[in-house]
Amino acid sequence: MKFIDYLYQKVSFHPLQSYALFYYQDGDIFEKCIGKLSDELSDEITFNSNFRLASVTKQFIAFGIVKLINNGLLTYETSVIDIYPDLPLYFKDIKIKHLLNHTSGIMDYENMEHTDKQISDEDILIFLKNTNKTYFIPGERYQYSNTAYILLGLIISKVTNRELDEYIKTEILDKAKMSNSVVNYEGKTNVFERAYGHIIENEKLIVKDQYWCSATIGDGGIYSSINDLKKWIKYLITTNEFLEMKKPNIAGNYNEYGLGLRIINVCGSEIIYHSGSTIGTKTLLLFSSDLKICLLFLTNFNDFNGTTLKEVLVEYLEKEHSLWKNY
Repeated sequence: MKFIDYLYQKVSFHPLQSYALFYYQDGDIFEKCIGKLSDELSDEITFNSNFRLASVTKQFIAFGIVKLINNGLLTYETSVIDIYPDLPLYFKDIKIKHLLNHTSGIMDYENMEHTDKQISDEDILIFLKNTNKTYFIPGERYQYSNTAYILLGLIISKVTNRELDEYIKTEILDKAKMSNSVVNYEGKTNVFERAYGHIIENEKLIVKDQYWCSATIGDGGIYSSINDLKKWIKYLITTNEFLEMKKPNIAGNYNEYGLGLRIINVCGSEIIYHSGSTIGTKTLLLFSSDLKICLLFLTNFNDFNGTTLKEVLVEYLEKEHSLWKNY
């Protein structure tokens, strides 16, 4: 495949890097798995191996919220303080829509005081209760926020009176037939064929899978595989929620982000994508119904930028389009 040849010319993969890669283009498929789930004695990575999705999780949270809106349990204009009245008064100006499209201005929990002990989503509520401002007036501009999506996950649980993992499993994962994917509560959940994160130290691969804020759920706690993500895309594009999620934010300074999805136009065609990054793991989910392409990439390797693959694909498509246009 031309793109795959182009990709491997442009992108340098570390010789110790493990990953799973899937690329589909108009009927042609390229698949590659390489490396180990954990240490040298562990099993090989497969297309059923589950990686922490990191921020790719956000599209599942957004889908869950939009589903609640479509079912009449929330609206885009619902104020956060209507759900959590004990939060500071400024939350009355933060609406569900602001959380979804990163225009809330909410404080970044990763700047909070902390120890090495892992924090939970509920700890973020305590953090927010002790804040007294936003970075800017809600709705004024775009600023990517992990805190916002943790809060959205908590809102799902609060509004439905269900545990977040149970809601996501029954209302999203099961309906998409994603049988191996899970919301991971670190130390409690059994993750099937789990790929553990790695970093490089002294030119050696070291398992480094967790740090103080890698046990949160709403901003990145779902684990999934190449095979399940293919099922997710096939399911997602058939839903009414997907149409809502593609609506870009209206803040004015940045309109690529919809609701848990990034939407770009390449040579007149729509491409949907989201990347994820956390310690020891990088992820990318990308597809285009217009172009009949799908690119999925999961690596349990820290020293890599998954978004690079998106950029290389866009560069390739633009070159191909230019060649065809000038033919």
